[in-house]
Amino acid sequence: MSNGSSKHYAIGYDEEHERLERQARIGKVEDHLNKFSFATDAVVLDAGCGPGSMTRLLARAAPDGRAVGVDVSEDYLQYARTRAKDEGIENISFEKGDVFSLPFDDDTFDLVWCKYVLQWVNNPVHAVEEFRRVTRPGGKVVCCNFDGFSVTHYPVDDSFQQDVIRVFNHLVDPNVGRKMFSMFHSSGLKDIKVDFEPDATFTVAGAIDGDRRQNWVDQFGAAFQSIAECLGSEQAAQSFVDRFLEYHDREDTFTTCALYFVEGVVP
Repeated sequence: MSNGSSKHYAIGYDEEHERLERQARIGKVEDHLNKFSFATDAVVLDAGCGPGSMTRLLARAAPDGRAVGVDVSEDYLQYARTRAKDEGIENISFEKGDVFSLPFDDDTFDLVWCKYVLQWVNNPVHAVEEFRRVTRPGGKVVCCNFDGFSVTHYPVDDSFQQDVIRVFNHLVDPNVGRKMFSMFHSSGLKDIKVDFEPDATFTVAGAIDGDRRQNWVDQFGAAFQSIAECLGSEQAAQSFVDRFLEYHDREDTFTTCALYFVEGVVP
């Protein structure tokens, strides 16, 4: 991402592509295909594709078309290309680029898909406008983002909750999901539809399972310096991580996070 419109991606690290693949599995991304429709010969863009988990699913769902993944990280792209090749997917490609200046002509795609990206950008409307630019008239833009990310818990520990809100607002926009309808409207998209469901990755009732817990451990490890910057010291950051995990290890806690799907049509 560029143009000064991005937050720092606080959880980038050498094995991040493997964590994202695991997170896609936890989040059941294959079920996302039930939230929107496109033709089997569609040309589809996965904007901010990461390791290409969803790109591969989109390519399989459009066997007579093709899927393109774009990301700023060459490491992700190399991993994505290797996975697609190993899985024998031929109608797929990956290109380097950012969501504010996509390396494609106007009216290129029948569908642009984007998940877990807009929370990282300071000007998400700019990104949605760029998605619209590369989508053909009559085509769709579909964005998927969480809302209430890791800040909605019960029972509430009032003293710790202040740090939870402080940290996650420092790292991302934890409530971006509810804002996307307005973004789509501002970008001139029409026939806007909104759907939402529990985010399977970050909604947990009772003690957290091993895969989801490890997902947090890996994210906190990568974001540790950013958390320390937010809270003022590494000691405070470690205390925060320990308390967060201890809370999620309890049998009596519930953490809820919504996942919004917003779809708009290019007029």
